[in-house]
Amino acid sequence: MDLDRIRGAISKLKLAEKTSLSGGEARFDADCVGIKGVNLSHELERYWTDEPSTLAIGCTFSTEIAAAIGKSRSVEAAKAHNVFAGVIGSGLILDPMRYDAAEFFSEDQTVVAQMLGSYASAGVIGYVFTDALGQGRFVNRTIDARALYELYLYPLSRAGKYASALQLDGGYLNGKRVASSRHVSDIYHAYIKNSAMVMTQYGDGDGLDVVSGSGAYMLGTTSTQRKQVIKAVENGALFENKLNRSVERTLLTIVSSHEFYKNYTEEQAPMPNIVYDSAVLLKNDGTFPTKSQLTIFGDASKFDDGDKHIVLPIKDAMRKFGDINLFLITDYMAGIDEDDVLTILNTAGEAKTVVVLCGGVAAPLGYLSNHANAILFMPYCPTIDCVLEILSGVSPRGHLPFTWCKEREDYPRNNEKFIDRGDFRYESVFNGHTLFDNFAPDAVAYPFGHGLEYTSYEISSFKASCDKLVIRLSFDVKNIGECDGVPLLQAYVTYLGDSAFGLRKRLGCFKRLALAKGESSEVVMEINLNDLAVYDEVNNAFVPIGGKYLVELGLSSRDIVASDQVKIAVGSKDGVGPGKKILPSYFAVGKPFEPTAPEIEKLLKVPYIVKLGDIIDLQKPTYKKIKKLMKVADKKSPPRLKMRIKYKIENTPIKD
Repeated sequence: MDLDRIRGAISKLKLAEKTSLSGGEARFDADCVGIKGVNLSHELERYWTDEPSTLAIGCTFSTEIAAAIGKSRSVEAAKAHNVFAGVIGSGLILDPMRYDAAEFFSEDQTVVAQMLGSYASAGVIGYVFTDALGQGRFVNRTIDARALYELYLYPLSRAGKYASALQLDGGYLNGKRVASSRHVSDIYHAYIKNSAMVMTQYGDGDGLDVVSGSGAYMLGTTSTQRKQVIKAVENGALFENKLNRSVERTLLTIVSSHEFYKNYTEEQAPMPNIVYDSAVLLKNDGTFPTKSQLTIFGDASKFDDGDKHIVLPIKDAMRKFGDINLFLITDYMAGIDEDDVLTILNTAGEAKTVVVLCGGVAAPLGYLSNHANAILFMPYCPTIDCVLEILSGVSPRGHLPFTWCKEREDYPRNNEKFIDRGDFRYESVFNGHTLFDNFAPDAVAYPFGHGLEYTSYEISSFKASCDKLVIRLSFDVKNIGECDGVPLLQAYVTYLGDSAFGLRKRLGCFKRLALAKGESSEVVMEINLNDLAVYDEVNNAFVPIGGKYLVELGLSSRDIVASDQVKIAVGSKDGVGPGKKILPSYFAVGKPFEPTAPEIEKLLKVPYIVKLGDIIDLQKPTYKKIKKLMKVADKKSPPRLKMRIKYKIENTPIKD
């Protein structure tokens, strides 16, 4: 159905019908275009249960795997006649030790952009992109223009054309509520198709503000809120064409999906098994792989095959242990249980010890990092069998798409040092590994991109050259170990001048390839400096910076194996925005990143210490609502996901 026909249908609708189509529950009938029972509910649950998680996909660093999963899920959606194939977080991980980190690909915008684009572009019907600002979306945030455009909006700029819908973040950005701010939503809209549906978080916004501000579909609004919209149109407080635009986007998206899947005949696209591709070996002192018998401790009910294995409670390890103790750690939402940690530490001297984290996100490891013989992180771990296969010889192939710090407080999201200066939590262009590697190296337990295998590699003949704005890397890599492997080659770029900050140890590109034992390969990688360009707030444009650059090749952000320098002849030589004299904290590499209030104000162009008055956020669900949603989850989800789902339900603001 074309746009003119949809607009013609809208013109015949009564005001109450338009309001119904611009907000309400996740299911509705669109009689005006001949569609009934439109299904928006499955992929817009207030908690996510799809496996593997988005973070697990990010751990693969494989655009091919991301595309295959996106294809499989959209085939399923088409068969079920859903409007969308699913929801993907397009923002960044800010705290990988929070359970909602599982909803995002990475802390790095380059990884998110590539994985997001591959995942969604392979689908047969569209995806909802959500939470472009990443974690912490339900709190006040102050972000300067460069951080907003270079970090958070960069993935949308590269992949937004594949979105059938954009779900607006909750909370506040620079003092403005995202769901009702025309300015913020206009920024978002610039990165998606004109026909893409725009939605609020479930129950977010107060109806009238949402329609008048962002023109979004008000997911979960009440009848009272819809009456407010009708009254506002009738008394002239809201232009009806604003309401019409919201209805138009909604119908365009629904009709295009419906017309596709009603004639859909494609065969099932299989879901790839990414257990081994997402498993990250954090530590291994040579104990593994092994064919020795393992004594297993943990909770068997958290695994699909738990009943076929002998699994003892962790506390029993104090009195019964074998030559190798395998500890399966699950449900560590508030950190690994202290009694379990003590038990593992007390038995580490009696037997070789391997710790496997099966909770889907990171956790503080403390003394376990030093006393365990091996530590394995498995964000997707449905069975005990897959753990045993890895420890007996199937090499794990995953890598960390985030920086694993020693303590929760090491992440800026959990650090209170900026709170005393104002109402906002400030976030800069330094995020994740660019923050920790440059300003807080001692906080890191395992660096970004880290992932051990049962083999090793030799890099030789590394050379970097430049052709205008493209840096081309060439080198040879050889598998010199005794096992097949899948190295993740990562290129990091540092601008060697002092006229622009933030271009230090930035990930330029990455490449994953398979190498059999003894096999070598000639590799070519390219970095486009437009992807590293600096946002010029004055001219609303991205500007590449000319000059000398250091290009480093690594197997993680810390494990650098080769480097070279190139000179970029084109691009700005003077930098963009304030330099070292004005913002000394942003160039103070090796020292803690502690910008002063005057420095932050120069970037924000407004006083940093701002009092907004009383801001009333949505309340958390009531106990009754949580109990009801958990009952639904009990029917739909395996036990291993219960803690993640409970966390999601309890921490998502919603109107009862």
